[in-house]
Amino acid sequence: MTQPSSNSAGAVTFSDVAAPGELEPATEPPVGRRRTRARSASSTTFQRRARVGFLFALPAMVAVVGIMLIPLFQAAYYSLTTWDGLTSTYIGFSAYTQLFFHTVGIGQILENNAWVVISIPVGLSLALVAAFLTATKAVGWKLFRKVVFFPVALSWVVIGIVFGAFLAQDGGLNALLRASGLGHFTQDWLGSPATALPALLCTFAWAMFGINTVIFISGLATIPHELFDAARVDGAGTVRVMLHVVLPIMRRFVGLAFVVTLISGFTGIFGLIYVMTSGGPGFSTTTLEFQVYQEAFSLGNLGTAAALGMVLFAMMAVLTAVIGVISGRSSDF
Repeated sequence: MTQPSSNSAGAVTFSDVAAPGELEPATEPPVGRRRTRARSASSTTFQRRARVGFLFALPAMVAVVGIMLIPLFQAAYYSLTTWDGLTSTYIGFSAYTQLFFHTVGIGQILENNAWVVISIPVGLSLALVAAFLTATKAVGWKLFRKVVFFPVALSWVVIGIVFGAFLAQDGGLNALLRASGLGHFTQDWLGSPATALPALLCTFAWAMFGINTVIFISGLATIPHELFDAARVDGAGTVRVMLHVVLPIMRRFVGLAFVVTLISGFTGIFGLIYVMTSGGPGFSTTTLEFQVYQEAFSLGNLGTAAALGMVLFAMMAVLTAVIGVISGRSSDF
């Protein structure tokens, strides 16, 4: 259609103007092309962030390789040799054959490590009960929450010295037994092969009690209080609430606490053994970690120490992987 208009001279002219129905719609890119562009932009952003993240993580990766991986490969090599710190002779896997069939007390040492693993669920159960009582604000929960963290603030050497004095022949435990009329039970708890390892494991459980309780308190904080109230309305007691409400939700936290305690039991209990028993009497409290120290620095058998260290590493890797798989499957239900 035409529409009149006036020019600068005042004359009226007519120009073609499209009618409203004749206007062409604005062209937009196809949906597929828009999605392709969005994916391309997202991929570019992801790659840029990945490069930046890699650059930030590079110093830590270099430190891990230099501090952990290189010594690990060196230990793996020296475990196949007879090494005195200066010269080494490659003997292959016969080093492990000699380790298991000719090392004195190796059976007792492996059994001690097994008892360490078996004792972990007991300590975790006590820490979980303590965390539950704290989270549900039982009587005296504020004071208990402060006291329960006390072991975390102490070093393993200090804990070993204190418990070593407490469990000695003239220590506090025997004094309490005499005061209670149970004097016939008194003994040197760390001097007998039958009681030295249980006493050491009790000390270990007390040392890990604080950190495990803190882990469980953090996990309980993620559980809505409405679940506890609903369970009590349905008539569930404390034991049923623990078994049917707390444990199913806390499985991942239990797995984390188990791994942390397992690592401490295989690598951190050395301080307690060194201060309290020195691995004795005999091999009754000697673990793989402590035997690595004995072979390397007391006997000078660095190749044997490296082989024991690799066995310890393999045991920790397998157990940690098993706990990770169990925790992952449990969280799917």
